[in-house]
Amino acid sequence: MRLACLLVVAVLAAAACSEEPSAPDGPAGEGDHAEAASTDDRSSAEAPSTSPPAPVEGRFTAVAAGYWHACAIRADGTVACWGPNRDGVLDAPSGQFSTIAAGYEHNCAITVDGTIECWGWDNLGTTDPPDGHFTDISAGRYHTCARRIDGDIECWGGDYAKELTPPGGHFAAVDTAGSHACVLREGGTVQCWGLDDNGSTRAPSGAFTAVSAGLSHVCGIRTAGTIECWGNPFGDVLDAPGGLFSAVSASIEHSCAVGIDESVECWGSNAFGKAAPPDGRFQTVSAGGEHTCGLRTDGDIHCWGRRFGAGADAPGGSFSSLAAGGDHTCGLSADGTIECWGSDLVGQMDAPGGRFDAVGTGNYFACGLRSTGTVECWGYDRFGVLNAPDGPFNAMTANIGHACGLRPDGTAVCWGSNSHGQTDVPDRSFIAVAAGGSHTCGILRDGTAECWGNSDAGRLNPPEGSFSNLAAGESHTCGLRAGGAVCWGSNSHGQTGAPGGTFKAISASEHSCGLRSDGAAECWGWSETSPAGPFAGIEAGRGYACGLRSPDDTVECWGTLRAPPEGVSYTN
Repeated sequence: MRLACLLVVAVLAAAACSEEPSAPDGPAGEGDHAEAASTDDRSSAEAPSTSPPAPVEGRFTAVAAGYWHACAIRADGTVACWGPNRDGVLDAPSGQFSTIAAGYEHNCAITVDGTIECWGWDNLGTTDPPDGHFTDISAGRYHTCARRIDGDIECWGGDYAKELTPPGGHFAAVDTAGSHACVLREGGTVQCWGLDDNGSTRAPSGAFTAVSAGLSHVCGIRTAGTIECWGNPFGDVLDAPGGLFSAVSASIEHSCAVGIDESVECWGSNAFGKAAPPDGRFQTVSAGGEHTCGLRTDGDIHCWGRRFGAGADAPGGSFSSLAAGGDHTCGLSADGTIECWGSDLVGQMDAPGGRFDAVGTGNYFACGLRSTGTVECWGYDRFGVLNAPDGPFNAMTANIGHACGLRPDGTAVCWGSNSHGQTDVPDRSFIAVAAGGSHTCGILRDGTAECWGNSDAGRLNPPEGSFSNLAAGESHTCGLRAGGAVCWGSNSHGQTGAPGGTFKAISASEHSCGLRSDGAAECWGWSETSPAGPFAGIEAGRGYACGLRSPDDTVECWGTLRAPPEGVSYTN
């Protein structure tokens, strides 16, 4: 995995943290870095040039896709990054660079003088590169490897399967992934080390011109131009297409390659549409965790798959309420119609016509409550979440993979994913209900709260007392009471550390947000500062928050997300 590497635990960690259902396939047919290590441009042992990169036609010279984010080198040598800014992964240093590598939540780049700078997550020394001059670099999830100008390989960061112990000798190129890495010898043979998942470190004999290490598989380009892959066959990642290719990029469960005709082909999992490349001519391709980016021959970048946080792209117009999903947001207009914006990979923006009284969103779906009391859902129908039971309902709520409705008699009904019992509603009478990531909470008629589903991190243990409102996030819940807000459950990012004082509204996702009586927005569980109010409503999304401005009810969104720079486009 080069220029955006994810290791085996990347999938497990992502699943454990988000607790979301499996990702939907895209409209046509998963990964993490730019083109493979190649002998074409990395075999020189000469000292690197200290002059800026030569001007080129187009905006960019390189692109590297990480798990959720991406970075690119502009034509002037500076770096631009976009996506969710977790652990400062988007905070690229100033200066000019020639090569860049994107890992799970860190990046490393080689400056024009050959030294390395890294930024982002640094718990295991991932951003502490060695001194010296280098010509090639590749980032995994917790480690990075680079090739010195004399051909020696040096690695740093986390060492789970001796991936920091490269073989001795001088090599033409290096590429690293989860807990293994591979090098190209001067003669074109491949040697790999680290975690041997289903033979991923046992390279076939013969000569290659490029190699790319994925999560638990490896792909290389033979001297004849054909692609050969080995390792874990999960997700058909070993089924490379026929034809001749000039570049290849392997990732978690998909890989992509650039053909000699400059078109891109991808294979393996098409979750989020990341294995469904567009038409056009490309120089390089970088397969990321949930998206893929390619550098076009004109110097612009096009990406396909998941654009994390696309729901923060607020439209014009006014709304009476908001609901933020995984990568999309829906708003209820004053006339009762619903408008959604953001990613539309699986139809989650295709709101039906007619009048609604409320709207709720999950990761890849949305539901609306009609004035007749019926619930209608649209988007990705995993776990039957689009099959809302018959009404009537007075209220409804939705989150990652399930939804709930509150009937006029106070009984609650939930449907969709029941991975932790979150749809097994207790036989109680409720006045409010809130769907969380894999848990659900409701307010009983006496004002106390009761929760069911996933019991991890105390999310089913609400404090005693009476509540007026609840908001359930991915792994925590917040409630409003006379004395202010109180939260319980996971506090991994400080999302349960509600500030003092009273609030008139509250919302929860990965973080928490509240609306003060004067309309000021205040969020906790992240480092972002909310814009000045006043707001009439607030909604917390994944990596962002949106507020309804007062008095015109227009939408303003903010958060850890950074929009792609000019010259970068996305499918969907």
